[in-house]
Amino acid sequence: MNDVQLLIFDLFSRSAATIFGLFLFIATTSSLLRTIVVPRTLTSLISDALSHSVTGLYRFTSNHRKTYVKQDSILAWNGPMIIVSQLVTWLLLYFISYGLWIYGIGGVDFMNAFRESGSSLFTLGFADTTNLGPTLLAFMAAATGPIVIALLIGFLPTIYGAYIDREVDISLLGVSGGQPSWGPELLARLTLNNQLTDVPTVMNSWTKWFGNLRLTHTTYPVLVQIRSSSPYRHWVIASIAVLDTAALQLSLTTKLPRAECAQVIIHGTQTLESLYAALFVRKKVLKRLPFVGRFLGAPDPQHRTLSQMHDYNSGTVAVEQAATADSARSFSADAVRLMSEGEKEATAITKDEFTDTVNMLKRAGYPVEVDLDTAWAQFSTLRTRYEFIAYQLAYTLNVVPAPWSGGRRTNFETLWPTSSVDIYEEKLKDSDTNSEPS
Repeated sequence: MNDVQLLIFDLFSRSAATIFGLFLFIATTSSLLRTIVVPRTLTSLISDALSHSVTGLYRFTSNHRKTYVKQDSILAWNGPMIIVSQLVTWLLLYFISYGLWIYGIGGVDFMNAFRESGSSLFTLGFADTTNLGPTLLAFMAAATGPIVIALLIGFLPTIYGAYIDREVDISLLGVSGGQPSWGPELLARLTLNNQLTDVPTVMNSWTKWFGNLRLTHTTYPVLVQIRSSSPYRHWVIASIAVLDTAALQLSLTTKLPRAECAQVIIHGTQTLESLYAALFVRKKVLKRLPFVGRFLGAPDPQHRTLSQMHDYNSGTVAVEQAATADSARSFSADAVRLMSEGEKEATAITKDEFTDTVNMLKRAGYPVEVDLDTAWAQFSTLRTRYEFIAYQLAYTLNVVPAPWSGGRRTNFETLWPTSSVDIYEEKLKDSDTNSEPS
């Protein structure tokens, strides 16, 4: 090349480096702010790509494990490694963007530009310059590195604080509802422990739990991937167990407290719908569906069945539909279509399974006050409200294969909690045997 060609090439390469460095800086800063700073569910190409890549890697690795517990031990690293990979990627992209800037503006060669970028960004100070442009960029880089690290240091306590708040109730549910938790087992243990009068308090606490889950997990999506400390516990399974408990009480009784059960179903269903729509249906569409005379959660064919339930009148259904319509305004048309189609399907629980469950509750002493056919119609109607969404979440996150929680990517045998009713009946038999005269 002659001198003119070299000059043109140098000018072009430095101009391109400056423009690309600026674009990279803006994209990285936007990703950082959208992921850590702004308290709202915002898409970020960088963060989403990292999350999907890390999740795909751990999912691929876990698929080669032969038991669920071994799979869970691999997937437990997924959430934390997403956070670490985001920090490393943001710092790397800032390193590249400042290196391109220094090369484009500072008049130094390519390798020295990145040497100065790294020295400034990580505050090492082994490279310096006296030119005005690179000096200003060095100051910016020296401020950027500590700011990114400081933001993440503040981000981690927020994430793990929300995680602890979520797991406290799940841990308690492991005692009262089994591990893995199951709605009928929770109701049976409350019955055996003479705690049926505490059901309103229990349901109110879980209503608040669903509210916290909805806020924290849509604000900080990485929480969805952070699993419980025990492989037999998971927030999706806890959600299903509590919703099943409420649905059973609404379907089987007329005299026990019911309003709190209806309330937890409303909040729980909307929470699962919001998480599914915000985090798992990210397809962008220009058109939003108007929610005028159209509601998720309680379609018109189900309205009659719900209205016939004791204390679950038309007013309750109307409040539920209005709340759901307000919540669903932010859902994409694609999310609405998927959820609407899913709710039209019949529940995966069979009537025989339901009958066996009712008999188990009767053995525990639970007061079944509704005939079996009516109870089944009411329970199946209630469960279609949340079953599709809950099963989708359980499948996508590959959670513990608990009873009544749908299929998984790997078909492991269902893990059942220890039956308190079986133990109770064994104790009664032993007591009767010991009391017989010799």
